[in-house]
Amino acid sequence: MSKTPNNKDSWLKLLQQTSIPSFNASIQALSNVEEYTNTHSSELARTILKDPNLTASVLKLANSAQFNSYGRAIRTVSRSIMVLGHRSIKEICASCLLMEQFLKQGASKNIQALIARAYHAAIQAKEIALLSGIKNSEEVFISSLLMSLGEIAVYSSLDPMDQIAQDLYGSYPISAGKEKDLIGCYFTDLTLGLCQAWNIAPMITELMGGNYSESSPVRSILLGNSFANSCELQGIESSLKTHLKSIVRYTGKDPEMVSEKLEKATEETQKSLNGFGIKLDVKSPQKLKPVGKGNHIVEVDKVLQLEILQELSSVAMERVDLIAMLPLILEAIQRGGSFSCAIGAFLSRDKKRIKAKQAIDSGKSQTKENFYFNCYEEIPEVQQKVMTNRQVYLQSEFREGGMTIKKIIRRTGIKNAIWGPLIVENKVIGCLYADNGENGPEITADQQECFELFVAQAKFFFQKLR
Repeated sequence: MSKTPNNKDSWLKLLQQTSIPSFNASIQALSNVEEYTNTHSSELARTILKDPNLTASVLKLANSAQFNSYGRAIRTVSRSIMVLGHRSIKEICASCLLMEQFLKQGASKNIQALIARAYHAAIQAKEIALLSGIKNSEEVFISSLLMSLGEIAVYSSLDPMDQIAQDLYGSYPISAGKEKDLIGCYFTDLTLGLCQAWNIAPMITELMGGNYSESSPVRSILLGNSFANSCELQGIESSLKTHLKSIVRYTGKDPEMVSEKLEKATEETQKSLNGFGIKLDVKSPQKLKPVGKGNHIVEVDKVLQLEILQELSSVAMERVDLIAMLPLILEAIQRGGSFSCAIGAFLSRDKKRIKAKQAIDSGKSQTKENFYFNCYEEIPEVQQKVMTNRQVYLQSEFREGGMTIKKIIRRTGIKNAIWGPLIVENKVIGCLYADNGENGPEITADQQECFELFVAQAKFFFQKLR
């Protein structure tokens, strides 16, 4: 580059001539909501299949936790469109086009971080829009994704050896507005200029103009981007404290529910980006694995575990019946892991509630009687992490001070417990639970290992019920 631009007009002239003209045409097509919604699936599939890299990227995102809640592998573009719908495919294609355009030829860490932030902001903006009841969330997603377009384009257009590039790299991430001292204008001005020149993402023009109501969908774009930017600079915990009130006021939802949704969106963003080799740089509080304290360490009997396992295997060979086998599984967990209480809880028919059905409790507590929850409104982390993702989780690994942990402790009085999925014929029908009693010691690594063993054995025994 012979001369680095130093004002908005010269930057816009450069950017429209160099780094992203082809990206403009693709995004223009995606920005026509009605056209893409009404396009026949096979025609849309052929359009995607023309670009092998785009095809591969679409399939990656289509199989990510963010878009594929069904848990079944999607191997073709046509199947992606059928299962996920045109609106989700629009969001996926926009994300993939952004990544494909700017991640070519070994993109710098700064560009990777910018794309990760843009995708995170789009996911958060969509989540906020859905919480507030907005129907055209796919427009919110794409507009939010493009909010960082000006900044990404500047980084991608610079020669790494230029002084301004080195200044930008050395200052990254740049707090809002500070970039004007380096490039002579604001990144948001460049984003607006590009969007207006190409007639794309009208919501961005509306947002930048400031002519919108407090309940307008464009507010979700602003809130999503502000939250994502803050996460990159300060970490998610600090960002939640800073932005929660404004997001709650906009959505009208419970603060704890909003926190749960935002944290979940961040986790799913990280998983999706991993498929593209991109890291989302969000500082999360480190969770340490609990161990027993002082004289209260719980000792498990591994010999007893082996004996119980052999007994279970013997019984299972004769007859596998859920009602008959579940008490044996609970006894194996409770005795083998030296837990105070072990519970088997079943989901209701509508999958919305969970209630304890069987329990073994050495302490004669009221845990079983109090063990009933609305999965989505009271214990969303259990519903997502344990029953949807089919993972074992220590209760201490749920977000400290979050809705899930508060509801559990309020209902059961138990702080130190462990949760796992109850899987029958490869379907999650409830959960397995064990604790060390009220005011009991923390779950030890040996107890966790024992619990995980018998959760796995329960799944094995219940593969084929007779």
